Formats: sequence, C-alpha cells, structure tokens
Amino acid sequence: MLNLLHKFVVPEVSHVDIYQDDEDALQFWMVPQRVRAALGPDNTTPELSIFAFARDMSLLAGIDTPLPPGETEGGLMTLTVECTVPPEDREKILAYLRSQVLSGALRLARPVASEGEIRAEWRGAVTGEPKLAYPTWIEGDVQFCLPSALGPTFIKPGDNKVKPSLTESNVASFSIALGQEGIRLFRETISSGKLPAHVAYSLQFVARVPSITVTISGHSEAVHRELKDSATIVETENGVPVRTFPQITSLKQLHDLSGSLHVEYTKFDFAQQDDKLREQLENFVLEITTAYLKSMFCQPLITGQLDKEKLGTDPMQNFKPPGTSVTGSNQLWLKEFEQTGESDFDMTFHGNIAKPFCTYPSAALVAMVTQPQLEKAFIEADLNTPIFHTLQVPVRVTADFEHDPIAGIQVTLDYRQTDDRTGEVKTEAKTFDFLKGTETYYFRTTLAKDAQGAPKDTFTYASRLHYKAAQASTDIAPQPTRERSLILGYDRLSCVDVKVVAGTVPWTTVQAVQVDLSLPGVNLPSATKTVILTAQAVEDSWFSYTGGQTSPEYEYSCEFLLVNGSRMKTPPQRTSAARLLIDAPFEDRMSATFVPQGLFPPLQSIVLSAKYADPAASYHSEATNIFTNNTTPWRWDVDLPSAKNREFQYKADITYVDGTTTPGQWQVGQEGTVQVGEVKSSLLDVSVTAAALDMAKWKLVVVQLRYEDPATHEVQEQTIKLTPANAGQDQAWKVTLKDPTATTFTYELDGYGVDGTRKTVPATTTDDKLLVVEL
Repeated sequence: MLNLLHKFVVPEVSHVDIYQDDEDALQFWMVPQRVRAALGPDNTTPELSIFAFARDMSLLAGIDTPLPPGETEGGLMTLTVECTVPPEDREKILAYLRSQVLSGALRLARPVASEGEIRAEWRGAVTGEPKLAYPTWIEGDVQFCLPSALGPTFIKPGDNKVKPSLTESNVASFSIALGQEGIRLFRETISSGKLPAHVAYSLQFVARVPSITVTISGHSEAVHRELKDSATIVETENGVPVRTFPQITSLKQLHDLSGSLHVEYTKFDFAQQDDKLREQLENFVLEITTAYLKSMFCQPLITGQLDKEKLGTDPMQNFKPPGTSVTGSNQLWLKEFEQTGESDFDMTFHGNIAKPFCTYPSAALVAMVTQPQLEKAFIEADLNTPIFHTLQVPVRVTADFEHDPIAGIQVTLDYRQTDDRTGEVKTEAKTFDFLKGTETYYFRTTLAKDAQGAPKDTFTYASRLHYKAAQASTDIAPQPTRERSLILGYDRLSCVDVKVVAGTVPWTTVQAVQVDLSLPGVNLPSATKTVILTAQAVEDSWFSYTGGQTSPEYEYSCEFLLVNGSRMKTPPQRTSAARLLIDAPFEDRMSATFVPQGLFPPLQSIVLSAKYADPAASYHSEATNIFTNNTTPWRWDVDLPSAKNREFQYKADITYVDGTTTPGQWQVGQEGTVQVGEVKSSLLDVSVTAAALDMAKWKLVVVQLRYEDPATHEVQEQTIKLTPANAGQDQAWKVTLKDPTATTFTYELDGYGVDGTRKTVPATTTDDKLLVVEL
C-alpha cells in the first residue's frame, strides 16, 4: 500500500511526487503537482474551445425600443484537463528508478510492512521492472480560476467548479460562461501569451502512516480547569448570541491553552521537509486527542442521581428572574449544582493508520496551452446571423376609411421561390382584410436560398378596393417587392388623396390662392377639383379614383389674387406628392426705409408715393405715406417675383405751413435708406489735428465744435477728446449743409495739464476745414 513516508522526486521531473509501497518493493505511486490539458483524438490538439459571441439584438429589444443596459457580448469556454504525468516524464521516472533506486545506487529508506508493523530499512539492489501507478483517489474538486471577485461580467458563477473523474487520469471537463469583460480579457491577452487564469485541483488519496504512537496524559482537575472556558459553545439571550467560545484548531493551540495536558506522538522524518504532510499528521493527532478529552469531560461524572428537570437545559438560567421555569443545558454551566471527581489519566494509542491526505495540483492556462493553440481555439460567432432565414413583413394601409369613400381593402401577399441547393419549392400566401385602417397584419414564411446560401426574399402583393358607393371594386395587379415593412398608401391603391397646404404665402400681399387639380386621362367626376386657400383656410384635400391606371401623377395650377386687385398665374405642373405645398411665386422681398428731412414747421407735411413693377410677371405694387414730423421714418416692403429686378420709383410732395407746395419728381430708388423732403445738398468735412500740441504736457484736451444753419438755425455739435493715446491721429467732423456757402463754425478748447494746470480757449469762429489745436 502507498506509504506516506520516504517520498522522493526525480531531479528532471520535480513536479511529480513519488511515494513508495510498503508491501511491494517494485511498486511506486505518482502524485502529480501540475495540471495538463487533455488532448483530442489527434493526440496533439488540446481539448479547448473559446467562443466569443455577440448576442442576438432582436431578442434583447424590439425595433421600437432601445437596447436595455447590460451585456451585448459574451463567451463560452470548454476545457478538459487531467492530472497525469506526460509519457516523456513517465519514461524519465522509470529510467531514474532503474538506474538509481532499484539498483541500490541511491541511499534511500523504504517503509516495509511486516507482521502488522511498519518499519524503515535501507533499499538495496532489487531485480525486476519498476511499476508506476496513481494512488487511489477518494475525493476531489477542480476549479477554473479567473478574477471572479471582479463580478459576473468576467466569469459567470456556478460553472467554474466541477468534480474530477477520480480515476487514474482524474479528467475534469469545464463548460464556463464568460461575461462581456471576461471574453474581452481573453481576446486582448491571448496575443501576448499572458492570461490571468489557472486550473486548481484539490484531491484526496489514501496513504498509510506507519506505527504511530499517541500518548495523552495529565491530571483531570487541572486539565478541566484550563480547558473548560475554551469549549465551543454559543450562549443566547432572547434569541441573540451573547457569548461564543472559540474552537481549538491546532495541536499547538491545545498545548498553549493547557500546560497540564501532555500529548506525545511519534515524530517522522518527512522527505523533502513536506510541511503539508506534517500538518495533516498533526491534525490527525489532534482528532485523537480531542475525541478522548470529550469522552472524559463532556459526560456527567455522576449519572442517575440527579433530577434532569431540576438541572434544566437553558445555559442562561442564571440570568433569569427567580421562579422562572428552567430548561436544561450542560450541567457544567449551572452554578446551583456541583460535581467533582479527580484522577490522573494516561491513554496510549498505537497502530498503523490508513487515512486520506490532500494534494493540490494546479497550473496556469498558458502553461497548459501554447499561444498558437489559444489563438486557434478562439472562435467568434455572431448570433444575429440566423441559421434559417425567415421573412416577417408587417402590412399596413394608410387609407382614411372615415372621410374617404373606401369601405374595405383586401391585400394578398404571395411568396413562391425555389431553393437552388435542395430544389425544394417554398410557398406561402395570405390575404388580409382592412376595414378600419388601424390594423397591422404580419406575413411570415421561411425563405429559400440561392446557390451561394443567400436568402431569396422577393414576394408579391396584390390588393382589391371596395368602395362605399355601389360601383365595382378595383383590383390592383400583383407587384414584386423586397420590402420588409409593407405600407400601402393611396399611390399603391389606384387612387389619390392629396392634402393641399399653403406654404410660404405673404397674406399681406395675397388675398387668396386658387388651386386647380386634375387627373389627366381620367373621366370621372372626382378627377378634377378647385381648392381655395386663404389666411383663414390654409388647408384642403382632394380624393379621386385613378380609373385603374397605375400612375398616381396628377396636374395642378395656381392663380394668386393679390390685395391690390391684380392676379398672378403659374403654369400647370405635374406631381405625385400626397402633400401638395403651395408657395407664392415670389423669389425675394425688398425693403426700403424712407426718412423725412426738414423742419416741422415750416414744413407741414411730406406726401411720399412709391411704386414697383415687374412687367414680365404682370405684377405691380404701389404705396403712399404722409410724414408730419422728421422723427418717424416709414418702411416699405415689396415681394419680388424676380430677385434680380429690385429697382423702384418714388416722389415726395412738400406742403409748408404757409400753404405753399413743392411738387416732387419721380426718381429711381434702391432698397435701403432713402431721404425725402428738404434733403441737405452739401457736406462740410472738418479734420481736427493735435500735431502742434506737446502731449507730454497735456493729459487731456477737449475740443467742442458747433455749427448753426444761418437760415433755419438748426444746430449740429460734436465733442472731441484728445489724449496722448490718440493725439497722433486726426479726428473727423462731418456737417450737413443746406447752403453750401455757409461753412462758418465755432470751436472751444479746454486743456488739462499733467502738472494740474488748466487752460481754456473761448469760442472762436473759423471756416478752416483743417483745425489745428494750439494751447
């Protein structure tokens, strides 16, 4: 049988522990410490597949709703691993056993079972072939480890831990769901050959411990006194834990708690200084010790002499009010009773024990699989691509059953295609009845495919119209289409329904619009209609049958009745629009602002007349305005049939308070600002210069300019401030003159010196157009 002592490793295969058999000198047991990826049928490719997939968006949300928050990508990894020794390493182990162990060249102790005892003896030369096997596995788990603490977007819980086969190879197979971040982590790190994932085994195998002796001794009173406060007991009050005593988990803790308790056991010289095996053996000794102590101290010393009802079962009895009924518990915790008993104890256990021992093989994923193998195992799948292509067409009609003379519409959809790969003919036909116009029906079928596997999605639709009037129904021949949403409007139902809407129409210029509509070649009462649009009625409609013709095109013309009584017509045009937008035949708009000039009084009024004409468009516009002051301008807006023709004419007739008049003459004007009345005929342009001033002495010089018309006494003034910053530039002053010869003006100067002085030049008259400032 496999014996726990005197294990060794082969120098070239350090990741495999070799245990000896205590009955057969040729038998050796291998316990691998590394995990391998299982190989496929070709014995070279690891059984690993990593699928990255994009989820089917149509299952997550409909076409009328956004995608919900969450993952739209995911992954699935299938991996088979085994805890075995590769054939090449196995051969190295066999060669080492032949040359070093069985030949006696290596001084190695071996456990030997003889007459119920296990003893150790040095190995000598042995004849025969070494035998290798795996131990008897009795329990185990295998876990695929990715940073699961980062959440389910990396690895989905529940799939990453499985049970191994517990046969020689200990095969374990994973089928692991990866979250969106997990599969992206795989994709980004595979190319670098580094991946934070590994596989960890936890296995138990049976091994024999040779001739162990455990001796437990001490004085009962001293040991009881030292250990009683460390029993694992939870006390509660009103259902709430109020005191918990700790549990002893190691032999060292037991020694530290009780100096009066003596535990001695056989010490073994474990090969390779294996601390894990030593710890497991100490735990076995702790089990024997605690079991013995429980049998001594957790049983009543005196039995059959106490009333159990008086003892009670409630550890909190001592904390309750007097007279409360008792419920029992461990009598060690009841102060009302006392049991004593003293003795020395000494127990010895001796024997050979076979019990489970643990091992924990593991390996990183990149250590089991090479980078090229990882890249080859990575497969992308788009779940939005169906295996069987289906056709789903929603069918609707836009007819107005309430207002238009339509009683019902029948629509028939027909699919008939041959699959080029199988020769199968796929057919499907449906007829839908529309009686309200709000219905939506769905036409569904599986599609045939062409030789390349592409779906054939062409189908036909036909319709029949039933009218409210007692006239024959109208049939529309089948039409081929590939539309995935079939909406049948009037243009597809052998009739027209036109909404006539006023667009950009200046109702201040246009009084009404007359729209004449007709269906060419159709001799029906509804085939013509005249619509009148005004500022109060900007919309109207027209419905007519097309008489079976397939073209929905109709003809319309417009006549605009202007506010001034004139008319403008547009030539006939053709269109198939269901919404006819009527715009006025104006390309642009012109604006002119007239500004009155002169003094009121002596002026009494200015009568302005303006006119615009475009003979090519048979269009004209006139306007009149009377000015009674010189502060209120007037704006004239004119709609233009042609943006290029922007010239107009105007004249101004002036009336004075003394009754005299000055008639104006027609003259050509341009859009913008136009002065009318007593317009100034000349301009006085004065330049003010500070070139003669020493601005190092003056921080500010103020120049006040004043002009008074000698006839009308109209005053024009301006103040100019000269500083060192602007003294280098001449300042301009412009004065409008009614009399070009009256150019005399006055100026005053105020100078403020840097040193605080001030100098003033009183009003001075001049007619110089260049005013040189001097102080």
